[in-house]
Amino acid sequence: MLEQEIASIIKFTLDTAGNPAPYYWEVKENFVVPSCYFPSPEIDTDGETFSTYRLRYSWFIKFFHNTTEGAYALAQRVLLALKGLRNCVPLIGEDGKPTGEKLRLRDPSIKKIDSGVYQLVLEWDSRRPYNDPEYLLAQNFTIESWSKSELYRMKEFSADVLSQVEQYVGDLSEEGPEEASTE
Repeated sequence: MLEQEIASIIKFTLDTAGNPAPYYWEVKENFVVPSCYFPSPEIDTDGETFSTYRLRYSWFIKFFHNTTEGAYALAQRVLLALKGLRNCVPLIGEDGKPTGEKLRLRDPSIKKIDSGVYQLVLEWDSRRPYNDPEYLLAQNFTIESWSKSELYRMKEFSADVLSQVEQYVGDLSEEGPEEASTE
């Protein structure tokens, strides 16, 4: 089940970052890069008025690339697009098309998490009426037209290819920084 706000952020992020391979559950050992990992957001709640409550979302979206610079470029592209839209994400309907409404985020940020990994931090408030049946029902969202569908398929490598990659990486790690920079 995807909520409208979450589905809209996923679509905006993937479209803006150039359609990296999306991951929604645990990232596998041999995952595809460039990619984007959308874990479940963290949610805090509180009452807001007599008829509404507030969900405060914090979402830590990770971008993976072969290099730290590549991951930075993906995350920065999304960050700058959000800032250009004054921290607003266009909302999409169940059909994946824009509704004309927008979701306002708090100021987003990016930071380096690891080599080849950057994280985009998004936070926003969602106000909802108590016992509103619209939010009790599951909603389906369809996002079509990702231009690189081949990236979303699981890629399997033979033991021979994996062995060659491990050998190559091992050879690089044995070289000192001076030797590696002269090639």
